[in-house]
Amino acid sequence: MASLKISVVTPSFNQACFLEQTIESVLSQDYPNLEYIVMDGGSSDGSVDIIRKHSGQIAYWCSEKDDGQADAIGQGFDRATGDILCWLNSDDLFLPGALSTVAAYFERHPDIKTVSGGAYRVDSAGKPFGLKFRAYELGVKATYDRLRFYGQDGVFQQSTFWRRSAYDAVGGVNRNLQYIMDRDLFVRLAQRSRFGRLSCLLAAFRQHDESKTHLCRNVCAAEEKRFDETYGVSKYRSVARQIRYLRYRVPSCLRKVKLLTMRLSGLISLPSLAGQESLPFK
Repeated sequence: MASLKISVVTPSFNQACFLEQTIESVLSQDYPNLEYIVMDGGSSDGSVDIIRKHSGQIAYWCSEKDDGQADAIGQGFDRATGDILCWLNSDDLFLPGALSTVAAYFERHPDIKTVSGGAYRVDSAGKPFGLKFRAYELGVKATYDRLRFYGQDGVFQQSTFWRRSAYDAVGGVNRNLQYIMDRDLFVRLAQRSRFGRLSCLLAAFRQHDESKTHLCRNVCAAEEKRFDETYGVSKYRSVARQIRYLRYRVPSCLRKVKLLTMRLSGLISLPSLAGQESLPFK
């Protein structure tokens, strides 16, 4: 099923050590109606050579200075022509069959504007980690209040997809943000329509010492404070906010116990991507 065009945008800057795997995980998808856009911020580490190597399969790419990750993502979406949009950072990965699964879901659910699927964490070598409560998720039916009061727990940006019409309706990505542009976009999407859920693994989220969220927690905290002010969270007293937080925290913990049990009992496995120059997706 390939009637819906899916546009994938990859923002990148000096991520040559991971970029090849990311690009291959997109281009090796079994979905023909794919538009892939790579927005490089003027890398000097060999990234351009990697992008140029795959340029025959990339709809558009450039390597020039931008105003940060959110600006690169926004520029990519400005060029995108797909019915369904997403972005995949240059150190993350799609799993085989992810895009065909997403397209089939949107075809079956024409009323759903955004869907969140499953993902798991890998380290810099590609090995799954955090094998307790935070090992993986299988999608969450996120709502406006859940994203406001509880955050993005369980809603992986790498495995979340939305219709172009919904993206345009909420004004697109906020290019002034550096770290929480995904949560900010998702809360506006959820304000209009509750997320759908795809209960299967679609992506791997790489966490490493050089990742943005690891390096600049103070800036991220400042953006989260502005988020609370923008979306009305700050107007609630601390007790009221805590009650709303626990409304989502308790079922989230119960869900994580279930997910841990599924993994330990062998009902789900998290493939290791370690020690491979290229992913075995082709």
